[in-house]
Amino acid sequence: MLGSWILIGSAFGSFVTVLVARVPGRRGLVTSSHCQNCGKTILWRDNIPLISFLLLRGRCRFCKSKIGYLYPLTELGVCGLIVFVVLHFSGWFVTLSWIAFVVLGTALAIIDLKYFRLPDPLTLSLACIVVALLISDALKNGHQHQLQSALISAFSLFIFYLLINILSHGGMGMGDAKLALTIGLLTGYNGWRSTFISTLLTFTAGALVGIGLILFKGAGRKTAVPFGPFMLAGCYASIWLAPIIQGALPH
Repeated sequence: MLGSWILIGSAFGSFVTVLVARVPGRRGLVTSSHCQNCGKTILWRDNIPLISFLLLRGRCRFCKSKIGYLYPLTELGVCGLIVFVVLHFSGWFVTLSWIAFVVLGTALAIIDLKYFRLPDPLTLSLACIVVALLISDALKNGHQHQLQSALISAFSLFIFYLLINILSHGGMGMGDAKLALTIGLLTGYNGWRSTFISTLLTFTAGALVGIGLILFKGAGRKTAVPFGPFMLAGCYASIWLAPIIQGALPH
């Protein structure tokens, strides 16, 4: 079973690279992949996650241009996260909601790092998928209280990021507020404290990286820093840390 999830995770990782390459330019997802250097159609056997990169030694079969390590690293990272999610969570609907978050969330993080934006087709699709899956879980397993907590957390986190967007005059993008909907849903399904811890971890990571950029890169107040990756990292970290922190808090 674990071997099957490794294969599935690798395939999803390959899909993430397609999203990153095509969504920002509003290109279709069903067309064949092409080499960005020579334009030749990539053969199916050259699209096998991780294996093809190793067999081709990181170069295009036709023009021998470098493919880049982002592709195998993305496939490997997504595979690892999906395997962790499958092993960590119970219940198909909850597990699938986190798998959707890993796939679309990773694509959003990379796009934000490259283009400083979080495209609506991904942020809104992710929110719709997650809310549908959590509603299905609540109806099947009688988790209406958890669903209520998730919806309240999602709304509250969205308003929080929206206020930051307004007060910062666009310093925090609306894409971050839309991504907050999904993060609020997933963390809030485990209680509002998980959402709070995820948010705390997000801003702590952002502050540390910001300080590092100021000290070592000479960044200033107006230096653009994508915040989406910190939101995603905070949410992932809360899976491990939220239970530990909540256990140390008074009840």
